[in-house]
Amino acid sequence: MPEGKSAPGVILTSKYVFSSQKFSEYINYINRSSATRSKAYGLYSVYADYMGDPKKRPPGFNPASEKASSLFTITKDQLTNKEKQELKHQFEVAQKNDSPMWQQVISFTDEFLEKYGLYDRASGRLDEGRIRYVTRLAMQEEMKDENMDGAAVWSAAIHYNTDNIHVHIAVVEPYPTRKRKELFVPGKPGVKKQIKGNMNPRTFSKMKSKIVNNIVDRAPELQKINDIIRNNIVAEKRSHSSYRDLRLYGTFIKLYNRMPRDRRLWKYNMNALHDMRPEIDSFTRLYMDMYHKEDFLELKKELQSQQEFLKSVYGSGKQKLYQNYAKTKMNDLYTRMGNAVLRELREYDKTLHNGKKSKGKNHSARNSSGLYDLKKALKKDYLQVRNQAAFRTLQQNIEYEQENENER
Repeated sequence: MPEGKSAPGVILTSKYVFSSQKFSEYINYINRSSATRSKAYGLYSVYADYMGDPKKRPPGFNPASEKASSLFTITKDQLTNKEKQELKHQFEVAQKNDSPMWQQVISFTDEFLEKYGLYDRASGRLDEGRIRYVTRLAMQEEMKDENMDGAAVWSAAIHYNTDNIHVHIAVVEPYPTRKRKELFVPGKPGVKKQIKGNMNPRTFSKMKSKIVNNIVDRAPELQKINDIIRNNIVAEKRSHSSYRDLRLYGTFIKLYNRMPRDRRLWKYNMNALHDMRPEIDSFTRLYMDMYHKEDFLELKKELQSQQEFLKSVYGSGKQKLYQNYAKTKMNDLYTRMGNAVLRELREYDKTLHNGKKSKGKNHSARNSSGLYDLKKALKKDYLQVRNQAAFRTLQQNIEYEQENENER
């Protein structure tokens, strides 16, 4: 493993063949005992040379190992002789009808299985029931996503013949439903039509997620992250008035004066606000630093924990995709906070323009509540030069209004 990279805790690989030889060898393999099947593994499996490259075999690969579980299917943990014969017949029909045979491998590191209670290296005990369960969930996902539900037949076995425990799965369609593609065969006239064997890469991503999420329950950690963002930070911001906050007011007004005139454009993810988003984010950081420093630190800690978990499961890889979750959640935070700030800016703008429309009218009721003094001061600040002296003249009224808001 190159420096700086980590091995994934779970790997899912897939390959398909049309070889009649591989089909017949697998059909014969079905009838054998677990020990004999394990010894004969290299005869039937398209993974005998591990995707065509012996160098890619998993560490400790030993095709002659006698460690293999019983064959299992979507409904059966162990097949009777009659059920084996029926399965063999289904594969024979599939071969006759030119179905591909997909062979897939789900491989687990011992560290991953042991960490989450499925394996004990000291005793060699494996929770095979749990492994069968997540395999079935993954195959249900595959059948649904590839539109093979009800048409495909599969069987699987757990193998111990590498340093990593893994599940081998074979899939066929006795009566193929998948589309055919045209193939040009060099040296032969005409066009050959062959059933499409390639599956959507997203299918395998969803299968892997299904496996991981049903081995590891990360729901409490994920819920905590959402609660910090939505309940602790964003919800509180929506009730916290920036233009009535003495510490935020000056920066808030500067942000307001930089906004485009058309209020319909004041939505965080609109292209029209592309150049303003860094300033809105800067205001968000200022606010969180003042009022949610501990929440933000806790959020970063939880995101780091989730990132390390994803890295342990999916590996680091060249693109470091394990970092995407934290980035997505941070973007979610800044989007929600940005829209909360923009909502305040619209309210502030509306207050100023309402003040213009009501000029010259009797404001005794508003004056008695303190609102009139606040709006008048804000209006004056809006129309005249915004400087520190003008800001200080507003402090008393803003503070008074803020106290009234807190008492309501």
